[in-house]
Amino acid sequence: MLTSKGTIQGYNGVATVDKKHQIIVDAQAFGEGQEHHTLKPVLGRVENRFERLNIDASIYGKGLIITADTGFANEANNEFLKKNRINAYIPDNQFRQRDPKFKDQKAKYGKRHRDTVKGQKSVIPASEFTLNVTKKTCHCPAGNEMWLHSEGTTTGGKLKLSFEGKLTDCRHCPIKTDCMRNPASADTRHGHGRQVAFTIDSGKTATDWMKKRVDSAKGKLIYSHRMSVVEPVFGNIGTNKGLNRFSLRGKDKVQGQWQLYCLVHNIEKLSRYGRIGLH
Repeated sequence: MLTSKGTIQGYNGVATVDKKHQIIVDAQAFGEGQEHHTLKPVLGRVENRFERLNIDASIYGKGLIITADTGFANEANNEFLKKNRINAYIPDNQFRQRDPKFKDQKAKYGKRHRDTVKGQKSVIPASEFTLNVTKKTCHCPAGNEMWLHSEGTTTGGKLKLSFEGKLTDCRHCPIKTDCMRNPASADTRHGHGRQVAFTIDSGKTATDWMKKRVDSAKGKLIYSHRMSVVEPVFGNIGTNKGLNRFSLRGKDKVQGQWQLYCLVHNIEKLSRYGRIGLH
């Protein structure tokens, strides 16, 4: 699977847990490092299982609430949840920064990530560049117009515009040493001028819809329960059962190993706290 450290041979175990009993209702192994793509197949399998066992034809209309961590948040998943009217709360990775309760967290505990890479030169920030969203143009602090390098959308569905300074402008610019981390790059015909990117929030995406749900008082209350629902399950399997990593190769074998450990977790729950009735 592809990770931030390169491509490694590995699998990611995903489990769906109910809040009341902490029973695993679905367990799957995926061969990708990211979790975005796993939401739809996981929900689909849970719904099919409930229908096949005559528990319920639809799991979404009975007051069901779905929560997941930020790894599952992207525009496609939020659009899927909104379109199907699924009562879900999946925050983006900036939701803590919007919460006033966490405004003093960095001052108290320190920053989790550095603002700049150690040893990296600081340059004129993007806020000093003049952007015209309507015309999709940008002017650098020296007043030169930059060319639109690329236009696309982020995982949150926002418009992203990337600009680059013209070589002829950056090469002879009097402030290029303050504007570029590598000013010499503009001195060659195959080099690059100053690059800058902007993310434009239209406020009309499915991600914005999800943000409003998560940032509401009800959303904060609901999502606060997720930590006590699913994390103890992973703690039991990883720490008590010793499954810190998969020991087999091949998706079928890894899937079997993951589901076996999840099955042991469920049996343990039933033996200690549950009752098995005969019908």
